Amino acid sequence: MQGATWDSLPGASRAWLYMADRVLTAEEQGALRADIDAFLLEWVAHGQSLQASWRLEGGRCLIIALDENSPSATGCSIDAKVHWLQRFGQQWGLDWMNRTTVTYISGETSTWCDASLASFWAARKAGVVDDETLVVNSVISKKLESEPSLVVAFKASWHETMWR
Repeated sequence: MQGATWDSLPGASRAWLYMADRVLTAEEQGALRADIDAFLLEWVAHGQSLQASWRLEGGRCLIIALDENSPSATGCSIDAKVHWLQRFGQQWGLDWMNRTTVTYISGETSTWCDASLASFWAARKAGVVDDETLVVNSVISKKLESEPSLVVAFKASWHETMWR
């Protein structure tokens, strides 16, 4: 699911990734679509409209991208985005701000898993997480880094570099 202008944003657009602590229900995804479209339509920096869009991957990975060829985001506009997301999360019982977990897809059950960094590395050492385990690339800063997917094999992720 994505915003109407997602495909027209340049690949070099600035991107922010927010991970919900669970998969959103269909009702929550519908509410997210309506609320984020309305927020981004009104999102401004120093009175100038920002050219931004969004994509929700896997029902829980929200990417907000901004074309920095238009006005750039400022501290106040970034704060407004974070506060909007926090309010949405409070309304629906979601936590978008936890940065202490690694999110991956279990090969056995094909479901999302969250683990503390220490638990993730222990799972890697035990062979539960292998080179083909799908992990979320949580360190994106540009839209193109999330395409075609945020989810990549461990061997192609930043995690593999840290493992060496």
